[in-house]
Amino acid sequence: SSGINAECPLRPGDIRNVCVFLAPLFSSLTVIVVYFLTKEVKNAGAGLVAASMIAIVPGYISRSVAGSYDNEGIAIFCMLLTYFLWIKATKTGSISWSLLCSLAYFYMVSSWGGYVFLINLIPLHVLTLMITGRFSHRIYVAYSIVSAVSLESLDL
Repeated sequence: SSGINAECPLRPGDIRNVCVFLAPLFSSLTVIVVYFLTKEVKNAGAGLVAASMIAIVPGYISRSVAGSYDNEGIAIFCMLLTYFLWIKATKTGSISWSLLCSLAYFYMVSSWGGYVFLINLIPLHVLTLMITGRFSHRIYVAYSIVSAVSLESLDL
Protein backbone atom coordinates (compact mmCIF):
# COMPACT_ATOMS: atom_id res chain seq x y z
CA SER A 1 0.00 0.00 0.00
CA SER A 2 1.09 3.56 -0.50
CA GLY A 3 1.19 6.33 2.02
CA ILE A 4 3.32 7.43 4.90
CA ASN A 5 2.95 4.21 6.90
CA ALA A 6 4.46 2.10 4.10
CA GLU A 7 7.65 4.20 4.04
CA CYS A 8 8.03 4.99 7.72
CA PRO A 9 9.97 2.35 9.70
CA LEU A 10 8.39 3.53 12.95
CA ARG A 11 4.72 3.02 12.33
CA PRO A 12 2.46 4.15 15.16
CA GLY A 13 0.91 0.69 15.48
CA ASP A 14 4.14 -1.30 15.70
CA ILE A 15 4.26 -2.42 19.33
CA ARG A 16 7.73 -3.92 18.92
CA ASN A 17 9.21 -0.49 18.18
CA VAL A 18 7.41 1.00 21.14
CA CYS A 19 8.83 -1.69 23.42
CA VAL A 20 12.35 -1.21 22.07
CA PHE A 21 12.47 2.58 22.33
CA LEU A 22 10.39 3.23 25.46
CA ALA A 23 13.17 2.67 28.03
CA PRO A 24 15.78 4.81 26.20
CA LEU A 25 13.19 7.57 25.78
CA PHE A 26 12.40 7.63 29.49
CA SER A 27 16.08 7.42 30.43
CA SER A 28 16.70 10.52 28.32
CA LEU A 29 13.83 12.28 30.08
CA THR A 30 15.29 11.16 33.43
CA VAL A 31 18.55 12.95 32.66
CA ILE A 32 16.59 16.17 32.09
CA VAL A 33 14.57 15.73 35.29
CA VAL A 34 17.73 15.04 37.32
CA TYR A 35 19.27 18.24 35.97
CA PHE A 36 16.26 20.34 37.01
CA LEU A 37 15.93 18.58 40.38
CA THR A 38 19.57 19.18 41.27
CA LYS A 39 19.47 22.72 39.90
CA GLU A 40 16.49 23.43 42.13
CA VAL A 41 18.27 22.07 45.19
CA LYS A 42 21.80 23.38 44.54
CA ASN A 43 22.74 25.17 41.28
CA ALA A 44 23.10 24.69 37.52
CA GLY A 45 26.65 23.33 37.75
CA ALA A 46 25.61 20.65 40.20
CA GLY A 47 22.66 19.89 37.93
CA LEU A 48 24.99 19.23 35.02
CA VAL A 49 27.17 16.96 37.12
CA ALA A 50 24.16 15.02 38.43
CA ALA A 51 22.67 14.68 34.94
CA SER A 52 26.01 13.45 33.62
CA MET A 53 26.27 10.92 36.43
CA ILE A 54 22.79 9.45 35.92
CA ALA A 55 23.51 9.19 32.19
CA ILE A 56 26.52 6.94 32.77
CA VAL A 57 25.70 5.03 35.96
CA PRO A 58 25.76 1.30 35.09
CA GLY A 59 22.80 0.39 37.29
CA TYR A 60 20.52 2.73 35.38
CA ILE A 61 21.95 1.95 31.96
CA SER A 62 21.14 -1.73 32.47
CA ARG A 63 17.51 -0.79 33.11
CA SER A 64 17.18 1.59 30.18
CA VAL A 65 18.82 -0.04 27.16
CA ALA A 66 16.88 -0.43 23.93
CA GLY A 67 14.77 -3.55 24.05
CA SER A 68 14.63 -3.66 27.85
CA TYR A 69 10.89 -3.49 28.24
CA ASP A 70 10.54 -3.36 32.00
CA ASN A 71 8.96 -0.89 34.36
CA GLU A 72 12.11 0.37 36.10
CA GLY A 73 13.10 2.74 33.29
CA ILE A 74 9.75 4.47 33.56
CA ALA A 75 9.50 4.15 37.35
CA ILE A 76 12.81 5.91 38.05
CA PHE A 77 11.74 8.77 35.79
CA CYS A 78 8.39 9.01 37.60
CA MET A 79 10.01 8.92 41.03
CA LEU A 80 12.51 11.66 40.22
CA LEU A 81 9.83 13.76 38.53
CA THR A 82 7.68 13.48 41.64
CA TYR A 83 10.59 14.51 43.85
CA PHE A 84 11.35 17.50 41.61
CA LEU A 85 7.73 18.64 41.65
CA TRP A 86 7.57 18.10 45.43
CA ILE A 87 10.58 20.38 45.93
CA LYS A 88 9.01 23.01 43.64
CA ALA A 89 5.72 22.75 45.54
CA THR A 90 7.37 23.17 48.93
CA LYS A 91 9.56 26.07 47.81
CA THR A 92 6.68 27.99 46.25
CA GLY A 93 3.65 26.83 48.24
CA SER A 94 1.81 26.86 44.93
CA ILE A 95 -1.35 24.88 44.40
CA SER A 96 -0.44 24.26 40.76
CA TRP A 97 2.97 22.73 41.59
CA SER A 98 1.27 20.62 44.27
CA LEU A 99 -1.31 19.34 41.80
CA LEU A 100 1.43 18.56 39.27
CA CYS A 101 3.27 16.66 41.99
CA SER A 102 0.11 14.68 42.71
CA LEU A 103 -0.30 13.93 39.02
CA ALA A 104 3.31 12.69 38.81
CA TYR A 105 2.68 10.59 41.91
CA PHE A 106 -0.39 9.06 40.28
CA TYR A 107 1.73 8.23 37.23
CA MET A 108 4.29 6.62 39.54
CA VAL A 109 1.60 4.53 41.24
CA SER A 110 0.33 3.43 37.83
CA SER A 111 3.76 2.37 36.59
CA TRP A 112 5.46 0.64 39.53
CA GLY A 113 4.58 -1.15 42.76
CA GLY A 114 7.43 0.57 44.60
CA TYR A 115 5.40 3.76 44.96
CA VAL A 116 5.39 3.24 48.72
CA PHE A 117 8.88 4.76 48.80
CA LEU A 118 7.35 8.07 47.73
CA ILE A 119 4.33 7.93 49.99
CA ASN A 120 6.66 7.33 52.96
CA LEU A 121 9.47 9.73 52.05
CA ILE A 122 7.31 12.83 51.56
CA PRO A 123 5.73 12.66 55.05
CA LEU A 124 9.16 11.88 56.49
CA HIS A 125 10.47 15.05 54.82
CA VAL A 126 7.60 17.07 56.31
CA LEU A 127 8.18 15.53 59.76
CA THR A 128 11.88 16.40 59.55
CA LEU A 129 11.00 19.99 58.66
CA MET A 130 8.63 20.14 61.63
CA ILE A 131 11.25 18.77 64.05
CA THR A 132 13.91 21.18 62.81
CA GLY A 133 11.55 24.16 63.00
CA ARG A 134 11.51 24.82 59.26
CA PHE A 135 7.81 24.03 58.71
CA SER A 136 5.99 26.89 57.00
CA HIS A 137 2.72 27.82 55.36
CA ARG A 138 4.15 26.88 51.94
CA ILE A 139 4.93 23.35 53.12
CA TYR A 140 1.50 23.08 54.75
CA VAL A 141 -0.22 24.00 51.47
CA ALA A 142 1.97 21.68 49.42
CA TYR A 143 1.65 18.71 51.76
CA SER A 144 -2.09 19.11 52.27
CA ILE A 145 -2.78 19.10 48.55
CA VAL A 146 -0.27 16.42 47.62
CA SER A 147 -1.33 14.04 50.37
CA ALA A 148 -5.06 14.50 49.79
CA VAL A 149 -4.95 14.17 46.01
CA SER A 150 -2.30 11.43 46.03
CA LEU A 151 -4.08 9.29 48.59
CA GLU A 152 -7.30 9.73 46.64
CA SER A 153 -5.50 8.50 43.52
CA LEU A 154 -4.68 5.24 45.34
CA ASP A 155 -8.40 4.48 45.50
CA LEU A 156 -8.78 4.67 41.74
